[in-house]
Amino acid sequence: MAIATTMCKLLIAMAIGFYLFKKDIFNKNVNSKLSAMVVQITCPCIIINSVATVPHDNPGMVWKLFIAGIIAYFLYIALGYVFTAVLRVPKFLKGTYICMFVFANSAFMGYPVVQALFGDMAIFYITIFNMPFNVFMFTLGTHYFKKDASLEDHPAPVEKTSIRQILNNGLLAGIAALVIYFANIQLPDIFYACVGFIGSITTPLSMILIGSSLAAVSIKQIVAEKGVWPMLPFRLLIIPLIIWGFMHLFTDDAQLIAICTIGAGMPVASLVAMVSSAYPRQNRCANISVAVSTICSMITIPILAVLLQ
Repeated sequence: MAIATTMCKLLIAMAIGFYLFKKDIFNKNVNSKLSAMVVQITCPCIIINSVATVPHDNPGMVWKLFIAGIIAYFLYIALGYVFTAVLRVPKFLKGTYICMFVFANSAFMGYPVVQALFGDMAIFYITIFNMPFNVFMFTLGTHYFKKDASLEDHPAPVEKTSIRQILNNGLLAGIAALVIYFANIQLPDIFYACVGFIGSITTPLSMILIGSSLAAVSIKQIVAEKGVWPMLPFRLLIIPLIIWGFMHLFTDDAQLIAICTIGAGMPVASLVAMVSSAYPRQNRCANISVAVSTICSMITIPILAVLLQ
């Protein structure tokens, strides 16, 4: 029942975002600005707040989860090369497709889903597991988009990645949560009340933004991007199943395995579309993959949740 209620709330929020874009209340510029606010302010707040509910009885498991996350991202990349070879992806989109495989929307959609199923502490665990996300996105991800664009006749000018982009507020919040956890720092209740209050808008606002982004993609564009469709089973089903088996190597905690598996089964990260914005052909493919995978995840996420509950 919890997952059904959660998915209904997410769908309603997405529908509101879709409506706002169609009525020209939201536009691409508004989406970009609000997305930056979610990534830089509200997500870090919900990460910090999550550590308040995590028990301190098994710190060794948290270290294992952190190490498992690093290994998992290298595994994602290796699988990305295999999958793009199987799908025979064009060379000028190969890196873009690898990014689709590697980077799941664990923050925008993963947080509300695991929070609904497993409570606030699940956000802490999924954050630790996905710590490599920002590092790989703003290093390897930008390299892939640049390489793909260089294979076209008119590549876009390349913007250098700064240290600040890699060490963004989300990653810093994850590091801070680790420090608070391992140092067993006791912060006042009012602190958690404040960051929890700001963080609470992350779920509805992020889903409204996803709905607004969906409205910006036309049916004609979706149909034309034929390579996205065979990618969906890999992103939404095969990768989480691989992570389910992979996590058994590190723990027998069924709840922790379920949290990581469901997080891995999220649609393509909206950040993939944002980071590829300088490269028109790659960005169009990324936007469509985010839109289509998000719609399809409304079916696959409940299936995963039911199987793992």
